[in-house]
Amino acid sequence: MLQFHVAVCDDEAFAASSIAQAADHNLSRLGAEVQIESFSRTDALAKRLDDVSFDLILLDIEMPGVDGITFARALRESGAKTEIVFVSNSEDRVFESLPLRPLSFVRKSRFAEDMATATAAFVKAWKTSKSDRVVTFKMAHSMGTFSVDEILYIEARGRDKMMHMTNGRVETVLVTLDELADRLAPLGFYRVHKGFIVNFAHVEQLSSKGVQIAGELIPISRSKTTEVKLAYMDFLSKKNAVMM
Repeated sequence: MLQFHVAVCDDEAFAASSIAQAADHNLSRLGAEVQIESFSRTDALAKRLDDVSFDLILLDIEMPGVDGITFARALRESGAKTEIVFVSNSEDRVFESLPLRPLSFVRKSRFAEDMATATAAFVKAWKTSKSDRVVTFKMAHSMGTFSVDEILYIEARGRDKMMHMTNGRVETVLVTLDELADRLAPLGFYRVHKGFIVNFAHVEQLSSKGVQIAGELIPISRSKTTEVKLAYMDFLSKKNAVMM
């Protein structure tokens, strides 16, 4: 199932609630599971962005303090590629917003229609952006195509290479671990042990004892402990993650 983390930022409580409800309704109808957080000021949203990332920000333009366009400009200048949809009565500021590459513009005067269009455009854009994050491997009786974001880690059991997935399934592929490591390295995977490759995106904890993913402790080769930690820190820095 598609899963999205969405931010709504509007200084009017009723408007924020309406936007959140419409986003939840439309995205759920398109097969997505949605987590929504609402903010009444852009500075509160900016502070939250220090800790989490959002897939979509539904942003009012006319806001107290830093307005929506100024906030979006700062977000783009920071390198963030989060999709932005402006939701506003200020239709005269549409052209002002265009250099910020918003996904869409929802007019409050045509709210229901524009929200349906904007959410559909978001899901389409998200699927398009993810299309290059799939891999195809030979299996026992067919070729299997998998989303790399749904692979937790890969374990070698004799000749079998077991891919542990986010949905709890374990898929067996007929590829060597060396080939898997080379193929998946550019996509955020790392070989932490002669028998294991992990997806850094799913790491919950990393210590000298191993890598914890989905409650499982994956061993790290003693000779690679420092190397793995440095590689993981490099991965986090490229994701603009907060390290403390």
